[in-house]
Amino acid sequence: MYVDARLACSNGEVSHAPAERRHRDLDVRGPLLMAAVGAVLIQIDLVDIWSNAWRGPGNRWWHAAPLLLLCLLMAWRRRRPLTCLALGMLVFLAESALGGSVGSLLVVIEIVYAAGLHGRGRLADRLDAVVAAAVVLAGLGVWWSTADLRAGVLAALTAFGVFGTSYWWGSSTRRQVELTEAERQRALDLAHLAELREAEARRSEREQMARDLHDALSGSLSAIAIHAEAGLQHESAQREALQVVRATSREAMGELQTMLGLLRPDVHPTVSPGLGDLTTVIEQARARGVTVHADVSPDPVPRLPSAVSQGLHRVLQEALHNVGRHSPSRSADLRLHVTDRVDLQVRSDGEAARPPGGAGSTGLGLGTMQERVTALGGRFDAGPDGDGWSVRAVIPLEPEAAEPTAEPTAEPTGRSDR
Repeated sequence: MYVDARLACSNGEVSHAPAERRHRDLDVRGPLLMAAVGAVLIQIDLVDIWSNAWRGPGNRWWHAAPLLLLCLLMAWRRRRPLTCLALGMLVFLAESALGGSVGSLLVVIEIVYAAGLHGRGRLADRLDAVVAAAVVLAGLGVWWSTADLRAGVLAALTAFGVFGTSYWWGSSTRRQVELTEAERQRALDLAHLAELREAEARRSEREQMARDLHDALSGSLSAIAIHAEAGLQHESAQREALQVVRATSREAMGELQTMLGLLRPDVHPTVSPGLGDLTTVIEQARARGVTVHADVSPDPVPRLPSAVSQGLHRVLQEALHNVGRHSPSRSADLRLHVTDRVDLQVRSDGEAARPPGGAGSTGLGLGTMQERVTALGGRFDAGPDGDGWSVRAVIPLEPEAAEPTAEPTAEPTGRSDR
């Protein structure tokens, strides 16, 4: 039957209507098909179904007039569902008082279903109570007119089965539509949040790569530039300058290979250097012509959390690079004390203030160091210190973070020239 087909079709199609607006507000094909079905039902005399006592005009085709009026209302059921329901019920009740027809009943069922599906607003929210009241009134009306209680109960059950079920079906479909739309919107929101997180992760990764590239290569390239320039200006220093350039170039290549290994998924990444490589950092600074006086306590350096050890290694490396770039004395005092916190300080002599720039200077060093220390929950200070310049990083440790086991490559002893 057409009504059952339409209900199933609406149940399938309307689930996407709120989001994609696939349905037109005005339906033409459905009402035309219902008018044709109703005409066939009138032709086979499926009219005067409610009462044999009251009859309309003798010609059964007078039922075509209310049928066509109901089909016209059906065409607007999506745009004005409640209005079409109210007018349709008036037409249907008037025709039913004169016998009624099956064709009009089928159209009214579709209008009731559409009211449950498309109805919105306060009245639509109370429409279930209206339908329930109408079912009760239908039973009471038949009981009053026939004085037969069984006829009244049967009329109420018939009204509920025809109209109540149609409205329940429509309202259930509407709730499913709204739930589907809410889930679809939730999925879109989650996808948007995932895109934002991915973009933030990419941005953080780029910033981390920029910091690592700066820390790993800027100091070495600056040292190469400084010694190359010195070699060009003083022939007597060319051999020493070339030796420094060669050593520093090898150091930079090693750092670059380590970083490329971290970026390539097919290569087993090497562990980033930490404060256990303190001696190596000092020796590299000496190779660039920087004199380092170290005060390490305790000696050897305790095992530290990897993030703290690696972060402070980069800070120390950059601080010594800056001494080589900017300090006239090219001499640095290194102090590293580990208690319930790690206190790292690098002080250069003969530098009243940090120069704004120089050969190979990028201007990113202090900012990068501060970002690293702050990310580890520590405090970073850099500025003039008497007649020199001081860089200090203090990072608190958990009570169990600093263990007495020494890192295997840490070799610095007490304060001494390195």
